[in-house]
Amino acid sequence: MGELKPAVSSSTPVSVATSIASNIASGVATPALSPLVESPTSAEPPSSPSPPDYVNPLEASSRWYLSARASAVRYAASLGFSLSNRSDPTAPSPTRDLWLDSTLSRWSGRRKIKVDVWVPSRMSASPRSAVIDLHGGGWILGQGTDDARWAGAVMEALDAVVFSVNYRLAPSFPFPVPIEDCVDAVLQIASRASEFGIDPQSLFLSGFSAGATNALTSWLVMQDPTRWGYDLPTARPAVAGLILFYPTLDITISRPEKRQLCPRPELTLAPGLTDLIDASYVYPPIPRDQRTDPRLSPGLMSDELLRKLPPLHLCLCEYDMLLAEGFRFAQRLQYHGKTFSMRIVKGEAHGWDKPPPLMPKESVAVEYGEATRVVARWLGRDCETDRESTGSRGPKAKRLLKRPSYLSFRARSMR
Repeated sequence: MGELKPAVSSSTPVSVATSIASNIASGVATPALSPLVESPTSAEPPSSPSPPDYVNPLEASSRWYLSARASAVRYAASLGFSLSNRSDPTAPSPTRDLWLDSTLSRWSGRRKIKVDVWVPSRMSASPRSAVIDLHGGGWILGQGTDDARWAGAVMEALDAVVFSVNYRLAPSFPFPVPIEDCVDAVLQIASRASEFGIDPQSLFLSGFSAGATNALTSWLVMQDPTRWGYDLPTARPAVAGLILFYPTLDITISRPEKRQLCPRPELTLAPGLTDLIDASYVYPPIPRDQRTDPRLSPGLMSDELLRKLPPLHLCLCEYDMLLAEGFRFAQRLQYHGKTFSMRIVKGEAHGWDKPPPLMPKESVAVEYGEATRVVARWLGRDCETDRESTGSRGPKAKRLLKRPSYLSFRARSMR
């Protein structure tokens, strides 16, 4: 599997980089992986008593109240992204948009899902690769153009067509509607590949935050649709790779627990916002210990499904409450010999690549560039060797991912 090195961008405090590096030790890939729990494949319930569950005060709120609060946050975020995309250098505008049908949701109908499309300006004699992108926003805010700079990076580096899906949002459309919209979009875009000039065998999914969760979950649903009663076409697209920026992977862990794992909890998302996200998206409320449905907590997918995953790139943030579950997922990928790469952006919190500030940080171009170089390698194209990429390429690892001391939480079921 080759040597594993800590993947960090140059903008982070040395202390944590050193902590991560010092916890990556030499050895062989055995079950004694020093993971975050007893074994990266453990499906046993925690042996110690669970702490009292966090009671979200907004779960008792009316849906109209949640909608009003979400609308206010949505408006402010939309204004911020609009100004950011206009700042120098200007983010590319979509080439076109299209509307797709909703077929999987209970709120199905024609032309329910808008998709923003970016097509490279230079001509191509052969079908292009395609990246279907899913924006972030905690399932309550966001739109396809939020990821315009990512779309520009993909077009420039890979000459690929980018489709950014405007899935419907909670609280009006709670779980699982946003995921179902994403699956619908992937299936319909792939089925119209010749129309869009793309190669259906070179289709990638990317996402940020909730969108990264949706990307991973969309792949999951397409592997076993009957588990959730979905009637999908027999011939489903083969996703060539997943590019996941700071995904939510396990919502059986409470927000207070996640904050406690972060070395800078004051830099994590505000409790008022995360309460709004959780109460809006998970409706009717589901007890936290029962949120093991992989569509909610894809990091708890079975080992059988995990072994089927395509190549995967993870970009995590040092001061993000989601870092621990991302690192935990990477350990499972390594344990099962999956092809993956992982980077931890030093000194940055969740959504560091999005406004504020309005001007994009230098590290954004660095990390977008690293992600596109990883995809180029998956495609077999020549690219500069990324010496900071952390990966697992087979069962004979010489380096093992070991947890930083501050990443520790109790065992979770992965059935």
